[in-house]
Amino acid sequence: MSRALFQELKARQIAFLEARLVSEAAARDWRERLPAGFAALLATPLGELADAAAIARALDALAAEEPLRRAVRPAAAAALAALLEAGRAERRRARELMPEGGQDKLDHILEQPKLVPERLVREVLESQALDAVMRDVLYDALKEFSEKVNPFFAEWGLPALLKRVAPFGLGGVGKTMGALRGDFERRLEPEIRRFLQGFSRTAMRQVQDILIAKGDTPPFVALRKHVAAWVLDQEISALLGQLDAKSTALAEELGADVAAQVLRDRPLRRRLHEATAAFVAAHAREPLGDVLARFGVAPALDLDALAAATWPVVRSLCASAPVRAFIASMVEEFFDGLPDELAPPA
Repeated sequence: MSRALFQELKARQIAFLEARLVSEAAARDWRERLPAGFAALLATPLGELADAAAIARALDALAAEEPLRRAVRPAAAAALAALLEAGRAERRRARELMPEGGQDKLDHILEQPKLVPERLVREVLESQALDAVMRDVLYDALKEFSEKVNPFFAEWGLPALLKRVAPFGLGGVGKTMGALRGDFERRLEPEIRRFLQGFSRTAMRQVQDILIAKGDTPPFVALRKHVAAWVLDQEISALLGQLDAKSTALAEELGADVAAQVLRDRPLRRRLHEATAAFVAAHAREPLGDVLARFGVAPALDLDALAAATWPVVRSLCASAPVRAFIASMVEEFFDGLPDELAPPA
């Protein structure tokens, strides 16, 4: 068999494979053979499918600044933007997206003791903002209480008694009482505020202690359920309605920053690498299907739908210049390895 014939066969073989791999026949083969291929994948030992060191290198490469800037951050921002846009267009109540039995599970979670950490309660209530609110509330309460129970100025006290003694008017006594009251109130206000500088913190600590002590009592459990029910009864678009364009942009930027930082964080990546290596080593000899079954995962895929969804990607890859060059190189390698004088089999 001459070298010229080899070249002719090589060209025809390459042309055949290039056309066959993107044909309708290939699409049918893909759909028909995918179930068997998926079954073979599940039967393959995990150690043949996962190389912990290679996975670690891939994550490290993804965490480099250039991929973070050009791929991870834009992808995270785009994903968050799409979620927010879909949420703003969603007019259904959040409850309508709750699966069957979801409310019972949520109620069970909200009934769990110590659901709200004690440290979180104290951290929130010890803030300067809430301390200022407590001072204002206590100040107004003390001021109103003083006005209503002070026997010298309350309507039921000395003014009422003087009116009964002098029903035709108090004359100068009334003016004196008014001046005395004004002077008393001017002196009272700074005294109340000085008192509240320390007492408001004491009162807030008492509030913390009460919330922590009674946080798991029926009224507080009912409060948690009430808040959750209120949220679930709102339209999803309304829950996101307070996010204006600027807030949305900041949220997208923050989400992208968090995604990038998670990949950039060296201690986290190291722990992830160690966990991946330990997992692969522990299950290296087990078939993938058995490994998944250990965690209650039993893939039940509509492989026909999966084949239809993935075939356009497979076809595009097979039609791409790099894959065509790879196919050509393999065919050429085969024919170039044949001896010049190849005799047909007897």
